[in-house]
Amino acid sequence: MMLSQRVRTIEPSATLGLNAIIQKLKADGRDIVNFSVGEPDFDTPEFIREAGKRAIDSGKTRYTPVPGTPEFRQAVADYVGSQRGESIDASEVVICSGAKQALTNAFASLCDPGDEVLLPAPYWVSYPDEIRLAEATPVVVYPAEDAQFRITPEALAPHVTPRTAGLIINSPSNPTGVIYSPTEIAALVDFAEQNDLWIISDEIYERFVFEGTFASPFAGKGRERTILVSGLSKSFAMTGWRLGWAVGDKSIIGGMSRLQGHTASNACTISQYAGLEAVKQHDHADLQAMIAAFDERRLLAVERLAEIEGLVTLHPEGAFYLFVDVRNFLSDGATTTEFCEALLDEKGVATVPGEAFGTPGWLRLSYARSIEEMERGLKLFKDHLSVR
Repeated sequence: MMLSQRVRTIEPSATLGLNAIIQKLKADGRDIVNFSVGEPDFDTPEFIREAGKRAIDSGKTRYTPVPGTPEFRQAVADYVGSQRGESIDASEVVICSGAKQALTNAFASLCDPGDEVLLPAPYWVSYPDEIRLAEATPVVVYPAEDAQFRITPEALAPHVTPRTAGLIINSPSNPTGVIYSPTEIAALVDFAEQNDLWIISDEIYERFVFEGTFASPFAGKGRERTILVSGLSKSFAMTGWRLGWAVGDKSIIGGMSRLQGHTASNACTISQYAGLEAVKQHDHADLQAMIAAFDERRLLAVERLAEIEGLVTLHPEGAFYLFVDVRNFLSDGATTTEFCEALLDEKGVATVPGEAFGTPGWLRLSYARSIEEMERGLKLFKDHLSVR
């Protein structure tokens, strides 16, 4: 039996595939320092877990409306609006089973077959295949390395065609840790307006901002053409709860809700009640302590990597990743994938090769690890590079 063309053209998630390999190695007794993982190593805070337990005990286990409970949609509208200086109605919010589903639904709702979507590289691993699933074409645009891979209107302009429908912005960025300034975001909004493009703004790392000022295109004149995607997985240590959202124009949110009604129905009811408590207490001390811990790890990793001669690391301003240039350490003809495989095999250190992000020669290193594990893993990484 032949698989559909739609499925044949997509690739497995590079990060999820690598994580499966790492789990098998651990099961076989290998000691692995996992710098590949894209999730906080903290438990979901107790006050959120307790809200989930209360939901179970009070019988909150049935279907909710497809776009989410009215209370949670309103809470997300208030939370997102307060962070961006906008007044948002609950009807402009759809709750999804994670930000990944929100992104997939958004592409499917905005793209027609043959449309093109501008995709700045390095990009998160799932963007290209989510676009292809919508029967559109990802058009990869490579920003200048000396600009820390920040995309600009000048870099995007040559790639605009009559089929160009939209643009992806991801700030803070996975994998680079770069944050776009308010001025840079404003320039991208102007570009989208001039070329009549919609914007999908992936803001899942919005609370991991350690330097600079977070800015969203979902504000001012950019609001009308932007679908904002975010959620609770990263900033609230709720990856397994599968809870995200999209915020945007009512007609698009309505279309996404209709699509979701035929695929996943509603996001997990119990998760929604836990998420309601999380959003209501978004400044809780436990959450602030987690983000402070990530900043401490960031500074440690930057300091240790700076000690390695010949290694170039983008300065991470947000998220919890470092993007590292290892081209000076590659053997003739070797790929970054082969380099990362050798690092895992010889030193037990897991990283993600740049090929997964459309940028060979670089690798992503996550600092979602304890200080002790960071120290040990970075020493092993340095030892590996010393013999290249």
